[in-house]
Amino acid sequence: MKRILVMSGLFAVAIALLVASNSAIAQDGASLSTSQPKGRVADIEAYANDIDAYVKSNATRERIFANIASGTKNAAAQWSEFKTDEERKRADTGDNLNESAYVWTRDGKVIGTNFTFQSPSRDWAQFVMYYFRVNSTLAKSTSTLNTFNGGITVIRQDYYDSKGMLLKGTTHCKDLKTQQPRPCGDFEDKPAPLYKSVNQLPFYGLLRK
Repeated sequence: MKRILVMSGLFAVAIALLVASNSAIAQDGASLSTSQPKGRVADIEAYANDIDAYVKSNATRERIFANIASGTKNAAAQWSEFKTDEERKRADTGDNLNESAYVWTRDGKVIGTNFTFQSPSRDWAQFVMYYFRVNSTLAKSTSTLNTFNGGITVIRQDYYDSKGMLLKGTTHCKDLKTQQPRPCGDFEDKPAPLYKSVNQLPFYGLLRK
């Protein structure tokens, strides 16, 4: 699944993989682990791939949510559901919709939630996919952070057991403009929220309606 965000007109970037907040950052720009997934991590990867295939074949069947509160006035979050992307875009005031999410369900269970987080000034954006098990616990999260603060793209993948413990995390970085690998170095990080279960999603109450 791909969502595209144009950042200040510089370029358009499409992301398929998206983060949890507690991964360490590799200083050489390479993945923290290049080994093939094994054991429980391999099982989680296979499960996530199955969800990706389901999402790809059901791209128009997601539910759409967004935070319509102002991002510049420290307003309390106000999540709403929208019937279509066009309806969501019409709710844009220029300083809201800084958090939005697409939710896929299968057999009545939430299995995938694709978030976009961004600043009101649009100088950074982060795309995060959360993969949930049928028992509603988080199995994997993937993220891509694009930020002008450091001119960097940061890609992370994290795998969790059913109790919310981190099994494996990888991080690597690219140049924002060229998308070529580069050392992570110093940059202004924007850790994504960590939702360890479906009921921690900020719009969970709306999901039940």
